[in-house]
Parts: sequence; structure tokens; C-alpha cells
Amino acid sequence: MKPTISAVRGWSTNAISAAGAAAQAAAQTLDTSLAAVERSLNDAASWRGATHDAAQMRITEERDHASEVRNVLNQIADEAKDAATDIAHARAYLIREVDNAIADGFTVSDTGEVTHADPDEDMNAFVRENRIAIGIDTLTEFDTDYGRRIGELASDIAAMVNGQPDVTLPGGTRADPDRVVADLRNLPAEHRRQYLESMSPTDVRRLIQADPNVMGNLDGVPFDTRADANEINIRTALAAEIAAGRGEGQRAQMLTDFLRQKNDPASAIDRDNAGAYLADDNKTERRFIAFDNTGNGRFIEMIGTFNKDTRNAAVVVPGTNSNMNGSLRNSNSAWNLAKQTDGPVFVYMNGELPQKMGYEGAPSAALDGLEGGLRDGMPGARDGIRSGMEKSLDNSAADPVFARSMAPGLVDFGRELDAEIARHAPDAKTTFIGHSYGGSVVGSAEQLGLRADRVIYASSAGTGVFEGGWDNANPRVERFSMTAPGDLIQGIQSLPGNPHGADPDTAPGVTRMDSGYFGGDGQHPRRLVEGTAGHGDYWDDPNSDAFNNIARVIVGEQPTPYVYRAPDMPLVGALKHLPPAVLIDVLGLPDIPLRLPK
Repeated sequence: MKPTISAVRGWSTNAISAAGAAAQAAAQTLDTSLAAVERSLNDAASWRGATHDAAQMRITEERDHASEVRNVLNQIADEAKDAATDIAHARAYLIREVDNAIADGFTVSDTGEVTHADPDEDMNAFVRENRIAIGIDTLTEFDTDYGRRIGELASDIAAMVNGQPDVTLPGGTRADPDRVVADLRNLPAEHRRQYLESMSPTDVRRLIQADPNVMGNLDGVPFDTRADANEINIRTALAAEIAAGRGEGQRAQMLTDFLRQKNDPASAIDRDNAGAYLADDNKTERRFIAFDNTGNGRFIEMIGTFNKDTRNAAVVVPGTNSNMNGSLRNSNSAWNLAKQTDGPVFVYMNGELPQKMGYEGAPSAALDGLEGGLRDGMPGARDGIRSGMEKSLDNSAADPVFARSMAPGLVDFGRELDAEIARHAPDAKTTFIGHSYGGSVVGSAEQLGLRADRVIYASSAGTGVFEGGWDNANPRVERFSMTAPGDLIQGIQSLPGNPHGADPDTAPGVTRMDSGYFGGDGQHPRRLVEGTAGHGDYWDDPNSDAFNNIARVIVGEQPTPYVYRAPDMPLVGALKHLPPAVLIDVLGLPDIPLRLPK
């Protein structure tokens, strides 16, 4: 039933927010209480015997049960937060349209009909009535949809008073959700997808509540299900940060941002229908296809959505220094890319990337090595310097270990993306983009059989860390590269013995694109993409030629080919002619052998 305008004026979205906050607080209280009980049992070190074992078993059972209840409470908190945001926005729009019409001399009925005493205003009244009707319909949709979802979750809570109910399996038998999740882990990814798609939405929701960590990160689980599970995981991680006294820290701030709604990139695309009233402020929740709060943080964010008309999807693997705490820049760039290409863009950070370039601490490490080696004369001094430099390069951008580790997972994700596309957007083409160190990850994945329609090596460190050439599963893959003049990455690309592989700008079958100019504006003239700023600043400028060329590749258009605008790096040209052994001794570079993964 559609609400009346007078009823809408009396709605309090603050009450919805308060209900969500109460659910979140209850989830945290439940977690804290069970943790205290566990600590008490563990502190009773002298307690032994059958009673202790029975208590231990009971606490373990209740911990599992409480975790499931907590997960549902987190889901309620998330739905309430989104409901408050969406309903408040739609309510504000409706009231603004009604009040503007009244202020301009129109009469607005309580159900939204608009009239005017002057017949010449009939067309204007029709337009205003249509806009008000859109607001009422949108509020009705939000109210009905969120009411249904929160009602289902409330039913889930009521049903698990004595433990979570069994779920119905595809064959008709029933089983405990925890056991089903454990069984899913032993199935091939393609069978998991078929298995879950044959289950009811209610039962899939109960699997999420039973173990959101597995359901949010398991290949073969549909992306929508993984995103729902990871909403719980992010809220749980945020609660853990707060409980540990890190509520004001960078990680907690980023997790809070993960839970905020953002403008939908699709809303910025011109539409001909009346629904464009939200075009500048259409909110959508952020969606994560993988999430892990450990270490530097791991995640895959999906920005944008699939529909039957989607023609493209892109995956961006960022470079050195990328981590969860500092991921806003990566997400913003992907949002702009999704806006320009009208297709989803995935930020792939589901692995460890290097957090230093390698020069940090190199002088002191070399001096330490020199001091230790001087006891053995000049050969010892040289070996000491070299050893110190090698230590400074360990776990840095010069180390291929990160690419070796991340590449297999990217290959697997490519298969998952293909499965989603086959179901939701069968005509869509995929583009994998590796920036800087991320280019080494993408190239290594290509060596291991990544399937892609298009690949872009953007300011890339190389073509892959493994021996041998690319082995993309798509024989018709199109490859592009882009490196700005003066970008210091060329010092890595062109050196013999580069642990990241060959120079993508000169690799056979790769089209080098123009990096061009930054966008500029009325106050700042366009300037060349070059030098240190040319390595990555174009990702922050959606009006730059470099960014636009990336977008052209994603949508299947031909990018602007490379144009000589300034020298690349003259020093590199001279170094290229030195034998690798001389470079290693002169520059102190470690001779890092390329090894196939075990």
C-alpha cells in the first residue's frame, strides 16, 4: 500500500537508524560475553576431569550458537542502516518536490495529484505530479523491500532459539548448516555454484549465518552471496577493532567506510526515463567479493553491477604500497572507471602486495654490510655491501615473491568472473589491468593460464615472474601497455635480469598506448603525463588521456596509439647494453633466480 504524503511527513528515519545501532550493540555484547566465559574457563588451569570437559564442550556449542545469532544481528544492523539511508533520501526528495509545487501555486493532494487554477499550467502540473509519483513509488518500494528483509531476519532469530534449524539440500534431505558449509569446501568450484543455486534463498541465508568467513571467500559461491556474507565479516572485524581499543585507528576508519553507502556509478550515466531524478545522488552499498582483516588486509571490491545489457567488466590489480588502510584511492579510481565504461570494475587486492620500493633503508643496510665485510679486505667489503642491499630489497617491489603468490588466485578469480558473466551478462568482455607491481601479478597470472579478453599493462614492472611466455586461455586476447615518458618504472622494465620479466612496451603482440596529457581545467592548463607523476597520477584524473585510453580498451574501442612526446629514460638506454653480471655488481642488484611455483 502506498503511503500518503501526510504519513511520510511523520516518518522518522532516525528511529530506523537507532534500531540498527541497537542490533549492532547487541551483537557486540553477545560476542564480549561469550569471550569472557571462554577466558574464565581457560584461566582455570587447575580444573580437570569430566566436569571440565563437559563445560568445555557446552561452551564450544554455545559459542557456535552465539556466533550465528550475532551474525543475524549484524545482518539486521546492516539492513536497518541501508533502509534509513535510502528511505531518508527518497523521503527528502518527495517532500522537497511537494513543497516546491505548493510554493509555486499548485495544489497537491495527500495522494500526490497536482492541479492548478490556471489551465495554462496543466502540462507543468502533469510533470510535477509525475515526479511526485516517482517519489511515492520509490518510498513504497524501499518500505516493502526492507520490511520484508528485516522481517525474514527477525524470523531467523526466532527460529534459532535452540540452535540454527537444518537446511534442505538439493536432494530433499535436511542437514545442519555448519556441516553443509564444511561439505561445500570439498566440492569443486563449479559444483558449489550449482549446489547453491538449487537451494532456497532462506537456506542459503542460513549457510551465510552459519559461517560467513567461508561463504564470503569461497570460489564457486555466487558473488551476491559472497557480498552478503562479507557484510557480516566487515562488521565483525570492525567490532573486533573497537574491542581491541583501535576504534579510532586507520583500519577501523576504513572498515567504517566499507559499510557506508556510496553513489552508484551507473546513476551518473544519462538516462531518458523519469527515474533519472536520483541521477546525482543515487546511493548503493559497497560490495566485497572477498575480505580478510589480517595483516595488510585483503579484499576484492565490486564497483557497479551486472545486468543483461552489460558489455564489459574490468579487474584492476594495483601496485606497491597498496593495502586495505590506504585503499580509498584505488576504490575512487575504479568508481570513475565504472562510471565511464558502464560496467562493473573489481579492485583486486586479495593477496599481499609489497609495502616498500626497496630503496628504503638501503644506504644504512649497505653501510652495515660494508662494516661487516671490511675485515676480509676489498672482496669482503663488496660482498658485505651486496648482502646489505639484498636485505633491503627483500619483501620490496624488487622481490617477485608477491607476484608468485598472488597470480594463482587471480587465475581462479578470472574463472569465477567468467561464471558470473555467463549467468548475468553473457555478452560481456573482461579486461584485466595491472598497474606497476600489479602488472607483474597480471603477467604472472597470464603465464599460469588466466583467461581474459583484454589485458592492459599500465606502468607495469614487467610481463611476469615465471619462466616462459604468456599462456592466456583465450588465444584471441588483446594486449595493451602504457608507460609515460620519464616514468622511473622504465628503470626496472628495461634492465637485463629484471625479476618481473620483459618490458611490456616492447613485448610482441602488445599495442603501446599513448599516455598523453592530464585533463586540466579552466584554471590549470593540460600538462604532459610524465616523470614521477606519470607513474600513477593519471588514475586520479578521469579526464586524462591515459585514463580515457584505459576506458576505451575496456569498452572495446581502439585506444590512441603511442605518440613520442618526450624521451623515455636515456639512462636506461645506456644501461641496457651492459652485461647482467656487470649491472649486478655496479648497481648492487641481487641476482634473483626465476622459479616456477611448487
